[in-house]
Order: sequence, then C-alpha cells, then structure tokens
Amino acid sequence: MKKSLLIAAVLLFAVSGFANTSYNNYQGYNPFWQPFGNPNTATYGELFTAPSNSDNNLSSFSFWLANPTNSGDIILGGYIATWTGANAGTLLYSSAKVDYANTGEAELTFNTGGLSVTPGAQYVMFLSVSQYYGQSSGLAQVDAGSSINGLNGFAYYNNGGDFNSLFTNGWDATGISPDWAVDLEFTPEPSSLLMLGTGILGGIGVLRRKLF
Repeated sequence: MKKSLLIAAVLLFAVSGFANTSYNNYQGYNPFWQPFGNPNTATYGELFTAPSNSDNNLSSFSFWLANPTNSGDIILGGYIATWTGANAGTLLYSSAKVDYANTGEAELTFNTGGLSVTPGAQYVMFLSVSQYYGQSSGLAQVDAGSSINGLNGFAYYNNGGDFNSLFTNGWDATGISPDWAVDLEFTPEPSSLLMLGTGILGGIGVLRRKLF
C-alpha cells in the first residue's frame, strides 16, 4: 500500500510541474475605458507577453465589457496578433462574427482551438468592429483590471472601418494604464504533454522494479 502511495505521489509531483498558466486580472465591475463600438473607437486591445515556461499554447482568451453607454447590439470580432511595438503585426487568430447584445458586465470568451505562441514574445488581443463597420447600434464601456505580470497595458485605435490599418499604422495609444480586465488561458503544447506522459510512465516502470 505504501509503495502504491509513493508511486502516486511521484506522478502527482510530475504533473504539477505542468500546471496551466492563467492571466486573469478581473476584479469585478470597474467601468473605465469608453466608448467601444461604431462610430467611436473601433478597436480596443490589451498587450500581453506569452509565458516563458512550457505553456505556449493559448487555448482561450476573454474580455470583460461593462455597461452600455448607448443601448443596442455591437457587431464585432475577437483577434490575436503579434505586436511590433506600435501596431499589430501578423494576425494569428480571427473569430467568427459576434453579435454582442450589449447587456452589460459580460465576459466575451474566444476558444482558439489551440494557438501556439512564442515564449516571452509580445502580442495584442483585441476586439474590433472594423470588419463589420456600420452594423452596430450600441456603444459600451469596458472594465479596467488589476496590474499583473504578463499584461502590458491597454491599447486602442480609432481606425473606423479600415481593418488593414491595424497592421500598417501606429495605434492611437498603446501600453497605457489601467489594463483592460481580461483572461488568457495557456496550456502546454500537446507534444510537451506527450513527452511528459512518456517520461512519467518510464519513471514509474523503473520505480516499480525497484520497489517490487
């Protein structure tokens, strides 16, 4: 019995080294940046740095939107891109069209299906109405979040319906405080998990031979 418990403890210790990384700075209702949507600021974003550990798979990301400043739906998309220091670089993820009902204090979550990011590299996550410009009737505030490691400041661009300008022109403001309230969930790459599983099984086999 004691030998079985020892093996289980070794397995638990090995798996704990691969705990997922979360960047979550939500601290409740805290409206600050406004107004997001058409015809005002078309693009709101948050800069972030990918974890430097083995969790280089971004599985999902979320934004918190506060109360509406103008009632009505907001038609938008969620995006992830590399960051050049002044503007978005390469677009890595683009969601399907989202019809946000602008109900207030809502979390908008996007599941990437597994997006590989480079450890220590900087990226921008953003919402934009640019690809659907003129289709929204509402405007919204967004919640400010706390300052945590990995998040590098709020960014915005009054780019109207010109989506491509996000990747060619400098944004109006970047890396400013306070941060947007967001949540990013990082997991290990599948290949890392496979290597971990193989290593654990091999280690258990050796341990069993020594114990039994």
